[in-house]
Amino acid sequence: LKRRPKPTAPRGTWPTGGSCAMGCGNSKPPEAASPEQGGHPSQPPSHQQPVVPAPQASPATVRSDKVIVPRSFRLLDELEKGQKCERASHLSWGLAYDDDITLTTWNGTIFGPIDTAFDNRIYSLVIVTGPSYPDVLPEVRFTAGINMTCVEPDGQVKPAWGVLGNWKREYTIETVLDALRREMCSPNNRHLQQPDTAPPAGNG
Repeated sequence: LKRRPKPTAPRGTWPTGGSCAMGCGNSKPPEAASPEQGGHPSQPPSHQQPVVPAPQASPATVRSDKVIVPRSFRLLDELEKGQKCERASHLSWGLAYDDDITLTTWNGTIFGPIDTAFDNRIYSLVIVTGPSYPDVLPEVRFTAGINMTCVEPDGQVKPAWGVLGNWKREYTIETVLDALRREMCSPNNRHLQQPDTAPPAGNG
C-alpha cells in the first residue's frame, strides 16, 4: 500500500498558533518598558560635567592686593609737601643735600612753642631715612643741645619714644617733627632748663 503524502500549507502562509525557527510568526515582538513601568528611557544618558566651586580669596591674598607705595615715591611726596609748607606751621623739612638722589639725609626745623622753655628758639634736626623707610623708623637727632626727656645727651631722639617706638608705615617726617613739638609742651618738658646752644628765633 502506498502512503498518502501529508497535507502541506500553501506557499506564503504560516501555520497558526506557532512560530518559525527564525523567530518570526504571528507573535508581536516585546515592547520596550516605559519609564512609568520601571524601565529606562530610550534617550542616551547625558554626561554632565561636575560643578567646581569658585576658589575663595584667602586673607593673605586680600592683604597682598593692597597697593604699597615705593620708598622713592613716598619720599618725593614728602619733599613736595615740605617745600609747600608754610612758616606759620612752626615746622619745616627738606633734603640736606640737593644732589642726594637716594633721598636719605634730611634737615628738619622746629620753632619752639610759646610759653615754654623752648620759646623764641629754633631747633634744627637731622633725619636719616634708611633704605627700608618707611617700613623702618628713621633716625632723628637734634644738632644743638636740648633738654628733653625723650632726647639723649648727644641729641639723639630715643627710638623707644612716642611715634618712633610705635612706628607705622603711614607716619612721615612731618609726623615726627610735630610730635616732638608737642612733646615740648608736655608737663615733663615745658619748664626744663635749656642750654644756650640753640639759636634764638630772631636771628634765623
